[in-house]
Amino acid sequence: MDYSPQDLKQKYEEALSEIEALRQENADLRESEARSRALEREVSDREKRLQLILSQLPAVMWTCDTMLRFTSIRGAGLRMIGLTEEQVIGTQVPQIAALSHTEHTLIFHERALQGEPQEYEASWGEWVFHVYLEPLREESGEIVGVIGLALDITDLKRLRTQVEQSQRLESIGRLAGGIAHDFNNILAGISGFAQIALMHLPDDHPSRDAIEHILDSVERSGELVSQLLAFARRRLIAPQPMNLNEHLQRWLPLVQRLLGEDIEIKCYFADTLGSVRADPAQIEQVLLNLSANARQAMPNGGMLTIETQNVTLDEEYASYHWQVQSGDYVLMTITDTGYGIAPEHLPHLFEPFFTTREGGTGLGLATVHGIINQAKGHIWVYSEVGKGTTFKIYLPRIDSAPTPVEVRASTAVVIPATQKGTLLLVEDNPDVRESTAQLLQSAGYAVYTAENPEQAIQLAQAHPPDLLITDVILPRMRGSELAEQLKMMYPQIKVLFISGYTENSVVIQGEIKPGVEFLPKPFTLRQLLERIEKLLGQE
Repeated sequence: MDYSPQDLKQKYEEALSEIEALRQENADLRESEARSRALEREVSDREKRLQLILSQLPAVMWTCDTMLRFTSIRGAGLRMIGLTEEQVIGTQVPQIAALSHTEHTLIFHERALQGEPQEYEASWGEWVFHVYLEPLREESGEIVGVIGLALDITDLKRLRTQVEQSQRLESIGRLAGGIAHDFNNILAGISGFAQIALMHLPDDHPSRDAIEHILDSVERSGELVSQLLAFARRRLIAPQPMNLNEHLQRWLPLVQRLLGEDIEIKCYFADTLGSVRADPAQIEQVLLNLSANARQAMPNGGMLTIETQNVTLDEEYASYHWQVQSGDYVLMTITDTGYGIAPEHLPHLFEPFFTTREGGTGLGLATVHGIINQAKGHIWVYSEVGKGTTFKIYLPRIDSAPTPVEVRASTAVVIPATQKGTLLLVEDNPDVRESTAQLLQSAGYAVYTAENPEQAIQLAQAHPPDLLITDVILPRMRGSELAEQLKMMYPQIKVLFISGYTENSVVIQGEIKPGVEFLPKPFTLRQLLERIEKLLGQE
């Protein structure tokens, strides 16, 4: 067929257009392929990032099919519990659950497979996980398996336990403090009347021995109450800068006598130990209580090791221990080679009246806990049955130089036959008021008694007192308020506060000011007269 030049030109142009269209289509295809490869790379990168996050997350994520076979599993939690993906994938839930003795896991997976989301806690050795299970569905809504997520809550669980224990001990402490206050008032009445009876009996009277036994019982009961108040952090203390090494050296002979000859003491004291602020008498009680416990744990002999050193508790340590502040501390460690403490007993170790020893009061370690907390310290216990127990006591380190160790002076007091002075005794407990008044009258004082502040003010107006003896807690007016009112009337009047709380909490709560004269109940006539003589300048 012959084509005209015009036809050939048209055919040529059509061919060029087709070539251009093919070229554009090819370019679009190449661009589409490039976008597809870029998308594939992006998906791959995202998948890698997701896998990286899952591999580092302190958790485990998995999926199971309808036969509860693991089809996938990821997460750093796998390494924590000592498993690998290869070990798990293809196995069934019961096989893995059996490794950790968590048979209930199967029940929860079966429920999730039925369409019920599940949430529970599961333990694996020392680790604790919070587990979430959801039905795994296709787009149609059909359930094709289970998807699970287990988050590591071991540290959170430990802190929660510490918080609960701290709150429980705080509640018990408040209860113990209240009971001790009331019981001290009862003991004060018993002691007072027993002393009065003893004073009126001749030396050869057959009842003297029985009354002296009553006073001995009151003294032992007072010591028991004192331990309760130490646990409740409500005992009067005299903190001072002190060097633990110096005091420990002084107390070691006493500790050795307490332990006996069949227990060896080894000491490792830091050469340059920092100072702490604490009451030496209370720290001595901590040492003796822990030594007595060690003695009970080593009936056939053994070794007690006492160590001191300067330590620093960092933020990480503080985050693992409830109410512990990071900073510089002095550490005193006491380790025995005794029977050890069973794990189930450790959470209750510092609760008052909890004891595993026949005849024990259960107040020794409660007292230790209260003393260390009152000194703003921290106590930590580690024990293995059959190997022994370690108590670590952390006391905040201070910059002050330690107060020199003083030799205790004798507290013996000679009671003069007669005294001069007018005393106003304000006490709402009738037994304490009457017995104390009789004791003071027997020593030669003129004593006026009142059961409330209103009566006290009326009596003071009629009989100006040289000394006010008042309970800290009184009805309708505090003892400190009464003292202020009487000081306005008689600026030279002296004041002695008494209370069933043998504690510094009356200072903390603003009941009295630091440094005032204070005598805890129950007290003896000798103790009371010693304070009165000091205040009236008759020493």
